[in-house]
Amino acid sequence: MTTSMNRPHHRLANGLARVGLLVLTCLGANALIQAAAPASSASAVFTDSSAAGLAGTKRVAITSVLVSFQASTSNRTDTNGILANKSDTEAKMVWPTMDPAELGAITDEIYAQLRTDLAAHGFEVVPEATVLASPTYQQIVKLAAFSNFSKYGNMEGDVMLVEASSLKPYVPFSLEVGTFPYPFKGVIKGWSSKDTGGLTANSTYYTADLPKLEVALAKELNAHVVKATYLVTLGSAKAGTSGRMFRAGSAHSGSSVTNTHTAEIFPQVGIRATHTRIAFRTPTGKPKGQTTSRAKPVPAKDGDVVVTLAQPLLGATDLFSFTSASQGKGVWGLAPGADMKFTFTATLTDPKAYHDEVVAMAKAAQEDLLALVQQ
Repeated sequence: MTTSMNRPHHRLANGLARVGLLVLTCLGANALIQAAAPASSASAVFTDSSAAGLAGTKRVAITSVLVSFQASTSNRTDTNGILANKSDTEAKMVWPTMDPAELGAITDEIYAQLRTDLAAHGFEVVPEATVLASPTYQQIVKLAAFSNFSKYGNMEGDVMLVEASSLKPYVPFSLEVGTFPYPFKGVIKGWSSKDTGGLTANSTYYTADLPKLEVALAKELNAHVVKATYLVTLGSAKAGTSGRMFRAGSAHSGSSVTNTHTAEIFPQVGIRATHTRIAFRTPTGKPKGQTTSRAKPVPAKDGDVVVTLAQPLLGATDLFSFTSASQGKGVWGLAPGADMKFTFTATLTDPKAYHDEVVAMAKAAQEDLLALVQQ
């Protein structure tokens, strides 16, 4: 990994606080695992369901294989509390130059592997042509479809949503997927596809009929409707601020504060737990769908039987190079956001290794998920 380091020394608005050295530090795999891993020690778990819900038929019809490729992540220091440092730092890691063709090739390979893995675990996979020709599937597309390669967001930052090329990505029903997959924390300026038919947060509120249509499709094809969702991570970022107060003058009539702002990133390709899942909508499922918490980022329940990855899969840390830049608030301190912002911009240096790594981890995730529903 290469970095472009700089030593900004920007005077902030109060004329007293100064910016310290920009730091690029590897946090280490253990730190990332501790931060990302859920409480469960199992590789995969059911989300409010069980394999018994699949007893009616061994047929499955795949309607979606959607991969969210994380394009950014960030961290900002907390200024809450009486004793908190009031000078903020933000660290950003961004990958704005994603290659849609490469991401599409990865997703298509994951789709092909899913078909193979479902058959290996005892399921009869309905031919894709049969699914696409279904009038009910066409209703689903009309109700909820959006453009492929959609720039979107989630609670960690920005993502690129990529569907298998022969399928059509469609919007989930908002009450079934919790709060995580919403663009609350956009990091890359202008990262949005809303003007080109891409997914928007508002569009998920108009698909209340989606569960009913998926149940109808399951009945029509005598098969469980399968949707597979994967979240490929970029890594983590950490911001820090520390300050010291200095007395000035013989009578201690004044004081100054010197702040040091630091930023750390740890790039690592991986498959995120909790939001990587395979959902089965059954012919006897609930037409009104499921309900998840709207107060916290909980696992999605976008099916009658949902198997969720419970532990993250972590891969290579050397597939990107980085350049860095820093920006303060300026002389008048009127700019929005943190007092100091550090941005680390990623460039993929080995596309083939990235491709192979993601596909291998997705295959491992599928093995863990499908082991729970072995037929």
